[in-house]
Amino acid sequence: MNDQPFHQQDQLIDPVMLDQIHLDALRVLEEVGVRCDAPEIRRIFEQTGLAAVDDATGHLHVLAPLVEQALVTVPKRDQYWIPENSFGVGGTAPFVFDDKSGELVAPTFDHLARIATIVDQASVVNFMARGVLIPKQEVKVMDVLVAHCQKPLYVAAVTDAGIARTEEIHNQRGNITVQFSLINSPLNVMPEMERPFLSCVRKGLPIYVSTMPMAGLSAPYSMSGLLTLTHAEALFGLTLTQLVNPGITCVHSGLPSIANLQKNYAVDLGLISHNVANLLMSAICRKLDLPSIHSACTTNEDSPGIRAEQDAVNGYALMKKYGFHQMRHAFGFLKELVSFSITKLERHIELCEETGPDQSPEVRIEPYDPEGFDAIMRNGSRPNYMNDDHTLKNPGKVFVV
Repeated sequence: MNDQPFHQQDQLIDPVMLDQIHLDALRVLEEVGVRCDAPEIRRIFEQTGLAAVDDATGHLHVLAPLVEQALVTVPKRDQYWIPENSFGVGGTAPFVFDDKSGELVAPTFDHLARIATIVDQASVVNFMARGVLIPKQEVKVMDVLVAHCQKPLYVAAVTDAGIARTEEIHNQRGNITVQFSLINSPLNVMPEMERPFLSCVRKGLPIYVSTMPMAGLSAPYSMSGLLTLTHAEALFGLTLTQLVNPGITCVHSGLPSIANLQKNYAVDLGLISHNVANLLMSAICRKLDLPSIHSACTTNEDSPGIRAEQDAVNGYALMKKYGFHQMRHAFGFLKELVSFSITKLERHIELCEETGPDQSPEVRIEPYDPEGFDAIMRNGSRPNYMNDDHTLKNPGKVFVV
């Protein structure tokens, strides 16, 4: 891995653009707001006097000073237990790719245990999330992870039993963070997440706030516009954690992604532009001194192979050259995160160890696009990005690699 993180970022990343994206994200929360039908979350924000609901739209508007207050109280990057430049498993695939038959099969606890064991033994992998989805088994999934992996864990906990087990693990061994998708992009709080989210925050459990806007589908089709929306959604969740329990650990988990307009708007995680978007998101978090986890080094291939390996090498090299905090989806995942290949996990651990920063592809950062913010204003929480003029004029001009 790169022993001198961020030493080359100034060659690629314009800090002025990063600052502008942050300011635009604050404007989104103030001027567009977040649609919020969760009554307790509304109350928590409104009682500060720095946020209010527009009854005509249902949008909760959050003033910038409230977000800035949260950025003061949230623990900083060096207080988090996963170090800079960490690759991990992350993600939750609903299927396992059977590496012998090529078929997709339902994940089992044996699959999960094998993945966790491989992660525990791999020096290049610094954290472990579920990797695969085993529905309605929160507690047993955690027990398997704890039994087979001593590294920091990311877990899902939305049931009372799952939250209680997370609290036990937190008190016993620490190094555990609860994953939450609080917002459905763009800018919609999911009411069903209100109770478990607030329960975890009130118990003091470390939280990560995940959001995944897709350029061209649920976000503007430009780099700065995509990052602005992603950052705004993550800041909303982070601010909520600090209002409920000031000083609680919260990881910025904005995952900017790109819809492939030529492939029925499916998410394309193999693009170099996807890696760059997440690299930039990490750089914004670094400027704010926030712990962060994003997405890189994966593929849009249905199965392991040469193209999937090249996609991963491009990502590993970019990250090692320019530096980051944490990147998930970096090993076993295949197209659209639908399936997980254990053979790919093992092979890509080797690739990550072998890949150096000198193998980084040449990239060019698209300049700041003020029209991206205008697109967010037009679309709000009811997106029509597929038909928005901003999207229609940009294919072939942005996200081209």
